[in-house]
Amino acid sequence: MKKYIGWLSCGVTSAVACKLALDMYGKDNVDLWYIETGASHPDNERFIKDCEKWYGKEIKIAKSDKFSSPLEVAKKELFNTPYGAPCTKYLKKEVRQRQIMPLYDGVEVWHILGFEYSLHEANRALRWKEQQTPNCVFPLIYKGYDKQRCLLELKKVGIKIPEMYKLGYHNNNCIGCFKGGMGYWNKIRKDFPDVFEAVSKVEQETKHTCLKKNGEQLYLKDLKMTDGNHSDLEIPDCGLFCDLEMDGIKSKKIEEIIKLL
Repeated sequence: MKKYIGWLSCGVTSAVACKLALDMYGKDNVDLWYIETGASHPDNERFIKDCEKWYGKEIKIAKSDKFSSPLEVAKKELFNTPYGAPCTKYLKKEVRQRQIMPLYDGVEVWHILGFEYSLHEANRALRWKEQQTPNCVFPLIYKGYDKQRCLLELKKVGIKIPEMYKLGYHNNNCIGCFKGGMGYWNKIRKDFPDVFEAVSKVEQETKHTCLKKNGEQLYLKDLKMTDGNHSDLEIPDCGLFCDLEMDGIKSKKIEEIIKLL
């Protein structure tokens, strides 16, 4: 028995990838999952409901039974490590491995991933398939959909994009993503001052920071309003596989990569 699992992150690319997969493989053969981290924008609930209507399919929701939010993880672990963000490990990977995947014992599972149609993302998809999970499919790459095309698809069916995009963020990550740069955190300070202050407080309590400047820890309380720029908003889309290591990326033409996927 084969089953496809679509991992919705509430980003526009994962949303459209799930719809394409439902059309490609059939609704009965695809399960859809969203993993709640406890730090998402409240508008995600609306977006999930809109997507369910569009799909004609329920989106199942799972949440960690150990931690309620990334900040709670940071209090006991760290914000970031050389091996990735602990919040991703506990709030996403462990939920997938301990709560979701046991439901599919004895089933041949294929993962639907929202890597978009671009040379960078196609290379990333190939690396993931070769080094991590061979059983995965990439509907956006197969169909030639980049993020702009995904935005247009949502507009066409009347689904409003998630609020984080409207606020100017490039991805719909947790509010106050620990992988963001100085410009990102200055924007969080403006848009979500309560989140900024809460993270700053934990930084001082744990003596560990989200940011570094010139190789040294930079506490949010010491972050200048002029530090960083808009490009710092370009942080990884924190889906299920957001800490994929990217060093030594392969250089192939996108047409060659698609043949390997």
